[in-house]
This record gives sequence, C-alpha cells and structure tokens, in this order.
Amino acid sequence: GIVMLMPVNAQKLLLVDVEIPHGYQHLIQGESVFADTQIILVGRDPTDPLVDVVIEYIVKDKNNNTITKISETKGGILRIKVAKELHLPLDVSPGIYSVTVRASVKEAAAETSATFEIAESHAAPEVPAPKTIKSLFNTLFVLIFGFFLFSAYQFWRIRKMYKARRKR
Repeated sequence: GIVMLMPVNAQKLLLVDVEIPHGYQHLIQGESVFADTQIILVGRDPTDPLVDVVIEYIVKDKNNNTITKISETKGGILRIKVAKELHLPLDVSPGIYSVTVRASVKEAAAETSATFEIAESHAAPEVPAPKTIKSLFNTLFVLIFGFFLFSAYQFWRIRKMYKARRKR
C-alpha cells in the first residue's frame, strides 16, 4: 500500500511572486507599469474558510524612495492571482525602478520585488502639413495615371503584334 506522511502542524506561511510582463519592463515617462502577482498560502487546509490577505504594491526608485504605494485586500483559500496596473506620476525621472509586493495575513507576511526601467519621453510624431499631404496625393495620382497609360500602350502593342501574326 501507499503510506503518506504529513506533518501534524504544517507551518502557515505565504509565498509571493511578482513579475512585470515583458512589454512593461521598458516604459517611457507617463506610462503605467503592470505587475502580475501570485500569492500561495502554504500550510492551509483547503477546507478552511476564506482568508483575507492584505497586498501592498510599492514602487521605489534606485535610491529606495517611494514613488507610489497602494494596497488592497483579496480573499483566498490556497492561491491568489492578481494583475495590477500601477499608475506612475508624469514627472517621474528616467531610471531603474522596482515594484515590491508585500502580502500579509494575521500570522504571516512575505514580500518580493521586480525591476523595470523608465526612459525619457519621445517627442510627439510630427503631423505632415496639409500642403504636404496634398502634394503626396497628387504625386501618387500622377504615378498611377502614368502606369495606366503605359499599360494601355503595352496592351495596344501586343494586340497589334498578335493581329500581325494571325495574318501570316
């Protein structure tokens, strides 16, 4: 037979994992960062009632200064998975930042971090002037019309050669 050994009093603790999706690891000023968080409640019996977990999201710069901080409470039995958008101030300077996720329940707490980078804002793309757009449209029209005339001429030459061959 199969023998299963289980500890009588499993230690209750939290495992926290945070990841920043690939598309959000390099941002420009004014963009938000996303944090995918997974919290596993280790040592809990699945038949236990729902437990409230306080989740704190803290964005810090490389000097450990807090840029933004929010918290929320989520209920879970064994696992909690959250995707969170963290809005950053518009005036945040370029550099390396970290998102720290801290989860706590009455009897346990854990935290982990992930880093991301903010680059300088790109200048807004120039919108061509209306005259430039009109001139591009006219050029395109002339090219298409020229192609049409050239094709018609080639078709007329091929037809003329075909008729000449049929007469022989």
